[in-house]
Amino acid sequence: MAIDHAKQRRMQDAAEELLRERYGKDRNYLDPLKLMQEVRAQALGYYGAGDGEETPEVPAEDVLAALTQMAEARASLDALERDLIRAARSRSASWQKIADSLGMVNRQAAEARATRLDRAAESHRGDRDVRAQRRDRARRRTVEVWCREHEARIKTVGGRLVDVAGAWPELAEDSAAAVYLDQLSKATGGVQRVECLEMLHWRIAPSGRQGLEPSGPRADEAALARDAVRDLLDELSAVRLAADDARLSTKR
Repeated sequence: MAIDHAKQRRMQDAAEELLRERYGKDRNYLDPLKLMQEVRAQALGYYGAGDGEETPEVPAEDVLAALTQMAEARASLDALERDLIRAARSRSASWQKIADSLGMVNRQAAEARATRLDRAAESHRGDRDVRAQRRDRARRRTVEVWCREHEARIKTVGGRLVDVAGAWPELAEDSAAAVYLDQLSKATGGVQRVECLEMLHWRIAPSGRQGLEPSGPRADEAALARDAVRDLLDELSAVRLAADDARLSTKR
């Protein structure tokens, strides 16, 4: 089965938003390795609760969100190792001493590793700075066009969700959900509405675990509204994927 890159990117964005909200501690830059360490520490109880305090519950969605940071963390560690090797060489350290520090057999192995790290860094930077930016710009244009063509439908679907949001009591306890619901009710454009719907859908029906079940007298309406949001986002995901495939096909 082919990877749905558009859906994967949506999941990555939602995961980063969740991590920033729950573990960011008002930092502008989130270190992927520190984020994963923080989630691991809380999930496995490395931080003991104080007197009279309960150990914080870490849901599966937090752990899954942390796992999305693995590739970025590995790239950061590779860049750190590369920079330290460069710093050692600039201070006249021999390749053999570098090999010894890295636990390698000989200088040739250390030189080969340095070359691999340089190439990996260039590839990662190039992908993020050029290919990824072009891909993201093309995807944004595709989304903007699609949203203009489906403006009325997006507005209707968003309005239905706002109207029945009270059927999910958990959303009232989620400060971020409250913000997205407010933004959704005030949004004037399809793109902004879709972005809010994506974040709210992530909270109502998160990937990889059981979603929230609506309750109360409007539970049936809420379930229909949730399904309408899902159908809308699935259709947009297919449009994004088709755009990515079309772009790749023009490069072959």
